[in-house]
Amino acid sequence: MKRQLEIAVNAAIKANPDDALKFIANNLASAGEEKMTSSAAHFIPYGPVAYLTSTGFVTEGQWTRFVKIVLKRRGVLELEDEKASVTRAELVKKYEKFIKKLKVTYINDASYHRPTENMAAGRVGDGKVAENLKLDEDGHCVEGYIGRGPGTWFWWDQGLEDLMGIPPENINMIQLLEKPWLFNRPLRDANMKEATPNVAELDPADQEEYYAALKLTQDAYDALKEKEPQVGAGQVGGSLPGCPASGLSCADELAAISAKLNDKYADALDKWCKENIDTADIIVGQGGEVVMLNMAWQCNQKVASRLVDAVRNNKCVYAGLSASTMVAAKSMEMTGEIQPGWIEAFAADAKYLTRSSHFDMKDLNADGVNLNVLGALPLLEAPIAMRPHYSASWEAQVLEKNLLAEKEFEEETGIEIDDSLVRSSNKGCEVACELLTLISKHGSKQQDRPVFVPVRNGKVIEVNIFTSGAKTTEHFHVID
Repeated sequence: MKRQLEIAVNAAIKANPDDALKFIANNLASAGEEKMTSSAAHFIPYGPVAYLTSTGFVTEGQWTRFVKIVLKRRGVLELEDEKASVTRAELVKKYEKFIKKLKVTYINDASYHRPTENMAAGRVGDGKVAENLKLDEDGHCVEGYIGRGPGTWFWWDQGLEDLMGIPPENINMIQLLEKPWLFNRPLRDANMKEATPNVAELDPADQEEYYAALKLTQDAYDALKEKEPQVGAGQVGGSLPGCPASGLSCADELAAISAKLNDKYADALDKWCKENIDTADIIVGQGGEVVMLNMAWQCNQKVASRLVDAVRNNKCVYAGLSASTMVAAKSMEMTGEIQPGWIEAFAADAKYLTRSSHFDMKDLNADGVNLNVLGALPLLEAPIAMRPHYSASWEAQVLEKNLLAEKEFEEETGIEIDDSLVRSSNKGCEVACELLTLISKHGSKQQDRPVFVPVRNGKVIEVNIFTSGAKTTEHFHVID
């Protein structure tokens, strides 16, 4: 039976990768595998995959599937270990030697502008493993128990160490805004590891100019976070904190200098990307300030392109958390973090976005999604807009947006969507994923209006990416 299963899986992928999951779901029943008759949820794919979450992986099921997928992609997972009955602990023990070789790049810019002491406090705690898996009866993360102990947060590096066994020395926590490929920088507690690229040809004046521009974004952030926000900070032609003398916004000032340095020191950037993007097994992103994280990606589009290529070409798995999922979507607009003055200060001009296969004219025509809220890490082609940390108070707004997406899809493709499906999309990410997968299969290349996916804390969306010729289809489904 195991051999028959393996033949069926391989045949499905080879024959039609676009419909591989559906093939397996429909055909394994005849092979006698009762546990997989209704869906392909337990099938462990070989192909490109990404994870979108509010709060990271918080259940044994989510961690177990993630471990299996990482192992299978590296060609070491034995067929018998794909079964649903195989546990995370069994996998970690059996494949310990291989897991200890896995390489992780951890992108942490969403916390760059926040006080370092606040970030460090969120990592303290003497609890381990069990605390990481606490959920309430509705499947929400229990307040204060999503990290290593009471009062701590979930951090990808700690989760990967505790629940997967990846050594801390294999996890490189970086911040794009510190340009670790160019500047020697000390460790920032709870933010990044020490960076020592030792670029011999580095002009000290370039470093001085860059960090002066970066400080303006910090000044503007601090001013906008005051009890009485100084709206106008960091904006074009202003005199408040963070307003550049050049007359640009602080984001455009930083983006211009950053792009110039990335071009000037292209060899150093390429070397770093080869070591930290192209050859990483896992790339993860932390949560925090979504607008600031998006600015970091806007200012470093060459790194964004390398990451997108690495994921789509099946070199690594990407897993995002809150802000780092939102920037990978088409729109980050539906968030309470975008307060008055933030977009004007921290959204860089769209001219800095990569004009390539990653951003096409549909993305950049400002129809459906304003360019100033366009996710700057174009990992997904489907028109998704993430709304993490779901609240029932958002349902009316989510439904309104998704009815507009449905109308556009039906007008452009001639395919009717069941109204009940759309009207349920505001109630949970499971139904919204079904709607989004349908649009991805039939009309994502034309679709401007995004589907808003409300993601509860504790929920994880797995995105399987299938490419056949020039066509890419993304299958969205929830992992329990």
